[in-house]
Amino acid sequence: MTMALRWGLPAVVIAACVGYLIYSASGGSSEYYLTVSQLRTQAPTGDVRVAGVVQNDVQKSGGGLHVTFTEKDGTASMPVEYTGTLPDIFQPGITVVVEGRLAGDGVFHARTLLAKCPSRFSTQPYTQ
Repeated sequence: MTMALRWGLPAVVIAACVGYLIYSASGGSSEYYLTVSQLRTQAPTGDVRVAGVVQNDVQKSGGGLHVTFTEKDGTASMPVEYTGTLPDIFQPGITVVVEGRLAGDGVFHARTLLAKCPSRFSTQPYTQ
C-alpha cells in the first residue's frame, strides 16, 4: 500500500464526516418564512410561517391567553388569532413570526408565535 493511500483514504473519510456534520447542523437551524404580502399572493394550503409587524389593535381575552391582532409588512396586512402563552416582549410595533394556517375567512390561525427581540443597542456614549 502506498503512503498516499494509507493517509489519503482516512483523511477523505474524516473530511466527509466533518462535512456531513456541518451540513446537517446548519440545515436544521434554518427557518424560512413568508412576508404577509407573499402569503397573500401565494395562498398556500398547509402550515406556513409568516413574518410581520404587530399593529396597535391588539385585543387579549381568556386571561391573556387568547389574542387577536393585525400583522403587517410594507404593503399588506392580515388579522391573526393566537391562543397560548405570549412572549414577554409582545407588544405593538415588534416583529413576530407566526406559524399556522390561513383560513378561508382571511384570518390567520397561529399555533406558534415567536417575537423578534428588538435591538437595545445605541450609539449614545455610556454615562453614569
